[in-house]
This record gives sequence, structure tokens and C-alpha cells, in this order.
Amino acid sequence: MTASERAPLGAVLAVLLSLVTLTGGASVPLMAALLCVLALLVGIGWPDLLELPSALGSRIVIVATGMLAALLSVRTAETGEPLWSVVVACALGIFGAFVHQMLRRGREELSASLTGTVGGVMLTGISATWVVAQADAATPAEVGLLAGSGAGLAVTLLVTALGLPRTPRLILAIVLGAGTTALMMHEMSAIAWPIALLVGAVLAIGASGVHLLLGSVLAAREPLPSLAVAAGPVATIGVVALLTQRLLG
Repeated sequence: MTASERAPLGAVLAVLLSLVTLTGGASVPLMAALLCVLALLVGIGWPDLLELPSALGSRIVIVATGMLAALLSVRTAETGEPLWSVVVACALGIFGAFVHQMLRRGREELSASLTGTVGGVMLTGISATWVVAQADAATPAEVGLLAGSGAGLAVTLLVTALGLPRTPRLILAIVLGAGTTALMMHEMSAIAWPIALLVGAVLAIGASGVHLLLGSVLAAREPLPSLAVAAGPVATIGVVALLTQRLLG
């Protein structure tokens, strides 16, 4: 599966995420549900992307971590430490990765299997920062920050699907993604243009970099690994969205 075939899937996830931010009182549980789907996509594709042995066990640990983080974030949204859910889920996921290795019948590629599974655990675990950010969004301006982040992410991933050489495609994705994010944040949250453009640039560079990194793996063209390549940028950019919301909200 080429970049032009897998990038739109990530863009669709980003569009759905942006729409969920605008659903009012139902936004937090809907965001958690969407993140559970994202964890499933990453978990299905990640072991094949890294060619891990004992793929089934790694999938179970990775998917369970992402879903646990998303659901716990809904429960801890009203507490003083909403990020506790992400930390606990990631810690349990790392523990689960070690248990998985101990229960394996074979011991081939033990280090690669463990580190690869932990990498997937961290990816799905931190994706729940989208839920935390949504729960923290108490005003229309703060909701606008998240909606703008989702829209900019969608444009960035769509541009990566263009049939251009890598460098021009990367530059165009960053420019258009940053511009879309800045425009949305400026219109919906009255954020000053220089700050909005800076946030947009960080978001677009991060999403493009993650997509380029995961897509450079040899197995990335295959159908199952492509799911992780498409969903990976959406999962990681939750950290940027939460940081933006905390600093500017």
C-alpha cells in the first residue's frame, strides 16, 4: 500500500477527530471511542510493521493499552490529575509487554520483540492525550484549538498522499498543514497569527515526520502495516494538541 493509499486513512481519522471536538457534552466519550478504534488500527498493524515475532501477543498488549488509556481518561477527566490515566495505562502496558515475553514459548529476537511492543504501547497510550485535552476544553475558544489541530492534521496527511517527490511533498505538507491550523485557530479562538502559525508548524512537522518515519519501513507498503502508518501520526499529535490547549487555552 503506497503513501497515496494509506495517508487518506489518517486524514479521515483526523477529520473525524476534529468533528468530535464540536459535539458538545458528548465529545469526551465520543473521543474515547474514536481513540479505541485508533488503538485497534495501530495494534493490528504495528507487529507486522516491525516484523515482530509472536505478533498476536504484541497486538493484544498494544490494543489493550490504548483502549485502557482512553477509557481511564474519561473517568479521570474531572480529577485534578487527568494525565494519571495515561501514565497508569502506559505503565501497565510496559508490564504487559514483559509478561508477554516471559510467556512466549520461543526466545528468538527477544530484544526486538520487547522494544517493539513497548514502542507500540507508548504510541497507543499517549494517544489518550486527545481525550484529556477534550475534557479540559471548557470554552468555545479551547474547543477551537482542538478543532484547528484536527483540521491541520487532516490537511497535512492528505498532502502526503500527493504523487510528488519526497522533499517537495514534505515542504508542501508542512506549509499547507500549518496554514490550515493557524487559520482555524485564529478564526475560532482569536489566537494571534504568529503564535497560531508557530503551533501549526510544530503540528505539521511532527505529523509529517512521524508519517515519513513509519512509512520508510520496508513492510509499510503491505496492507496491515499500513494501518499503523496511517494512524500513527494521529496518535502522536495528541501530545501537541494537549500542550497547545494547556498553554493557550
